[in-house]
Amino acid sequence: MAFADVFYHCSREQRHQVSWYWRFTHDTDSVRADPTLGGPELRGNRFRRSPSFKRVVSIAADMAAAPNQSLPTQCADWPDLKAAYRFLNHPDVTPERIQGTHRQQTRQLCQKHKLILAIEDCTELDFTSHPATEGLGPIGDGHGRGMLQHSTLAATPDGHVLGVLHQIFRNRVPAKEGETRRERRERPKESDFWHESVEAVGALGPETRLVHVADRGGDDFSMMVACGHHEVGFLVRAQHDRCINDGTNKLWSYMEAQAIAGDRDVPVPARDGQPARVARLAVRFSRVRLDPPKGDPRFQEPLEVWVVSVIEENPPKNIEAIEWMLLTSEAISSREQACERVDWYACRWVIEEWHKAEKTGCRLEASQLKDAEAIRCLASFIAVIAVRMLQLRDLAQMATVSPVKGRNSSADRPEALRAVVPYSWLIVVAHLATCRPEKLTPRQFWLTIAKRGGFIGRKGDGLPGWQTIWRGWYDVMMMVRGVEMCTPHPDAETYG
Repeated sequence: MAFADVFYHCSREQRHQVSWYWRFTHDTDSVRADPTLGGPELRGNRFRRSPSFKRVVSIAADMAAAPNQSLPTQCADWPDLKAAYRFLNHPDVTPERIQGTHRQQTRQLCQKHKLILAIEDCTELDFTSHPATEGLGPIGDGHGRGMLQHSTLAATPDGHVLGVLHQIFRNRVPAKEGETRRERRERPKESDFWHESVEAVGALGPETRLVHVADRGGDDFSMMVACGHHEVGFLVRAQHDRCINDGTNKLWSYMEAQAIAGDRDVPVPARDGQPARVARLAVRFSRVRLDPPKGDPRFQEPLEVWVVSVIEENPPKNIEAIEWMLLTSEAISSREQACERVDWYACRWVIEEWHKAEKTGCRLEASQLKDAEAIRCLASFIAVIAVRMLQLRDLAQMATVSPVKGRNSSADRPEALRAVVPYSWLIVVAHLATCRPEKLTPRQFWLTIAKRGGFIGRKGDGLPGWQTIWRGWYDVMMMVRGVEMCTPHPDAETYG
């Protein structure tokens, strides 16, 4: 799997070296922030050769170096800041153009896999505390101000994020009083995002199966029909107790009558003050026909789907039980396949982490930009940087997971680290780890960085998260820059 490049100042020759399961490269002549904003694979792109693309690279590099800082702090000086403001407010600059190269390379990465999950979700970006910002719409109960962001991330079935496939930024259009059914159907609404995203992403090619994964907001008949038209799959958590099998049953009662096929343990991340845990879910599955929505002339035929119902029968005290009713286009004929669909849906939590990286890690909602269009462009940069944060976490977790006895892991071989990590990083991290640079292993490297970010590493602590890794990464990066500034340049004697 080719993850985002995360090291600064690597030589051009290092780009072609292969690591044990990822590459560390940074061609400073091409892109200093993230190769998916303009890698060598896309040198023929017209936008890439333009001054606008150079500005994209420059802004992305500044933002990636200090993602939790404001734009004035990220930019080195006033000319750079003024150029960034001018770029973000230019009428010809759009989120699609900013992310265009990243999205293309994400699709190329997806085509190396047989199965890709297109994880979709919608979130509100809250700018209520910025009354001077123009072009915002209502959010929440209608008294807040902000915009809606609907995103589609590409992820592998084991939950590793490859990149952004599509994004929609739009203001909410409130329903008017006395709205008719026809007027409601014609009014732009959040339910439109799901099928619009399916149509925009399309298929990934004959060798890669794409399955759209969505929560209850994606329980929309038009979204499921759109997946069929584009020959891609869907896995959606049901929100509506639909009529099924020509009106002879209702979805929930029908699935409750099915026999339990088995159990499945699903890791539940920490959230809302509740600790992380492993939930044991009872699994049922069946094949049904969803009746088309009544009164909607667009849909006349029923839709055949498979349903997986899972429920946590013995949740911990004072914790709400997990209960998912999953609708999918992917055939299920065994307990193993039903459990696999449950695992796919559990990967949806990664987009919640990504939203947190946008809002908390990159402080998107703290932006003081005065125009909603400029905020949308800023958010398109931050979306890619948030992906990079999660990829950095994935790299660290793969290296820090406990070794399997008897297995020769590359994470324990110092030569694997020396092949891809700049020497200045080896010196700094080895000093922090109190070992010699030539003895430093990938596992020690990442554990040291995690500990700089606050990771303790006790038996019950689990793996370090993205916030911990990023704090440690930023801390070590500042040390490396200090070392590089104090290192004499090869031509220093020429200047006396």
